[in-house]
Amino acid sequence: MPGTEPSFLMAVEDVFGYHPHGTFVTGEVLRGVVRVGDELEVVGLLPTRRIMADTFGVLRKQLTEARAGRNIAVLIPDINRTQVVVGQVLATPGTVRPHSRLRATLRADRALGTSLQLRFAQRSQVVEATVHLPEGADASALDRPVEITLERPAVFEQGTAFSVVIETRDVGTSIRHLGTGLVTEVLD
Repeated sequence: MPGTEPSFLMAVEDVFGYHPHGTFVTGEVLRGVVRVGDELEVVGLLPTRRIMADTFGVLRKQLTEARAGRNIAVLIPDINRTQVVVGQVLATPGTVRPHSRLRATLRADRALGTSLQLRFAQRSQVVEATVHLPEGADASALDRPVEITLERPAVFEQGTAFSVVIETRDVGTSIRHLGTGLVTEVLD
């Protein structure tokens, strides 16, 4: 039935320049359907940008549409690879927006402190965040509800799971997992 499908949402898991045609982004369609020619938005981490789904496919096979559960590559014409990043999402215009404040429950193996690095998807960029503890709470508590402010707005919804990580760049980029969290409420 037309109009009853959920809005399209795809996590950007990788980005490839395709000069002079634009940029390919790859990822899994999380919900909904996308068709060639659909207008979409690239949302989160950078300013929101409207695009047209020009061409997409999987394994060198062009598709006219893709549904939830499918991994696809989408060609975004007329932008370079620095204008879209891993961790953003492609979505039906107006259906999602980035947030910078959330309430969450954190679970960790050890005390985390008040400055964190979060990942909202397996291969997404790390987002710096500040944890606001309830008054009188101590930073060594390991499993408690907290409020978090992100340095850069990201797309997440109530029920989104995330990882708490440490990212180091001494010799190469190394990421160590410290714990997990679950968004319980969006505050902005």
